[in-house]
Amino acid sequence: MQNYAPEEYRDRIWHIETAPDGTEYGVYNGQRSVSNFLATSGTAGDADMLERARKGELRYTEVRPAAYNAKPRLDDMTEDGIAQSVLYPTILLGVQGTRDAEFAEIQCQAYNNWLVDHVAEGEGRLFGAAVIPQQDIERAAREIRRVAKLPGIVGVFIRPNPTADWKPFNHPVYDPLWAAASESGLPLGLHPFLAADLPGTCQGLRLAPPTDEGVPTGVPMSDDSAEPTPEYGQSIAFTQAISNPFDIMSSMAYVLMGGVCERFPDLRLIFLEANGGWLVSWLERLDHHAKVFNWELPSLKRPPSDYFRRQCWISFDPDESTLAFSANSPLVGSDRIIWASDYPHPDAKFPGVTDELFHAVEGLGDDQQRQIAGQNAKDLYGL
Repeated sequence: MQNYAPEEYRDRIWHIETAPDGTEYGVYNGQRSVSNFLATSGTAGDADMLERARKGELRYTEVRPAAYNAKPRLDDMTEDGIAQSVLYPTILLGVQGTRDAEFAEIQCQAYNNWLVDHVAEGEGRLFGAAVIPQQDIERAAREIRRVAKLPGIVGVFIRPNPTADWKPFNHPVYDPLWAAASESGLPLGLHPFLAADLPGTCQGLRLAPPTDEGVPTGVPMSDDSAEPTPEYGQSIAFTQAISNPFDIMSSMAYVLMGGVCERFPDLRLIFLEANGGWLVSWLERLDHHAKVFNWELPSLKRPPSDYFRRQCWISFDPDESTLAFSANSPLVGSDRIIWASDYPHPDAKFPGVTDELFHAVEGLGDDQQRQIAGQNAKDLYGL
């Protein structure tokens, strides 16, 4: 990825350096830390590999090769019966928390340009979701328009966090972002992240210590910083379990009930990495509050669930018991559901993820199953 950045920035672009003793370090924006802990994200559900990574015994470059090479990825997809896949990043899910917006833009461009070449090796089976420098709305809008012209890029994503000083997503400050996504035709995903580096649940509820400047992963820079303090705990289990759905639910409320979808009818939004079993009851609640407190929402012309049905999608995990229920709900529907394998992360199911999906949808009709298994994603991303 360094080769895709201007020379003066290459030392700061995310990369791995190996010391003479074989120790691997993750280097990013002036920070340097032993990278073995990060190997957990490339274990693809392998319990033995995960245990080695958790103990710091697995080097970053020893993760499953399909985590970063296209050909092994295609082999693993074939083993699980997956025809095509849209790739989101791992490390760079956190780039929006970097305070240096100029560097963040350069890092996003480097990743996105690398991603174009990476998916080009995918024999028509791999596609990319571009990362954008959300901490600066104008830069983010500019990058959306740039990547929309790149081959293999079929979407962009942001984190479901109000980067403009806690201003919610229906605030006009974000309008350039929604306009760029609308005009480019790229669907915009909202993908949460476990760090307390941006306004949101992790930070507001003090689920984790503040992230060190420049660290894109939310993991501690040293063993000392991993220890709980009187103010903060440190647990991926809690940060992901609580903040992922909370941030997505909050974002959904503001874009649906707050009028974003009313003002930008061509905007297509994808809510990711937060399960979907809560969605029906959440849409019911938003509809209820929009009706009862309608004087607070004078610009809203439809119930919030109508906007969801018109221009939004939800990503389910393939083993969720509520998937079929949501597909049959008039507030959601089978045509609004896609699914994610979370490969190659430690909570991925490999092999066997498609078996889980088929079990979850087996009570649905053939057309509904085809929509959820792939047709919706093909239509949404234009595959």
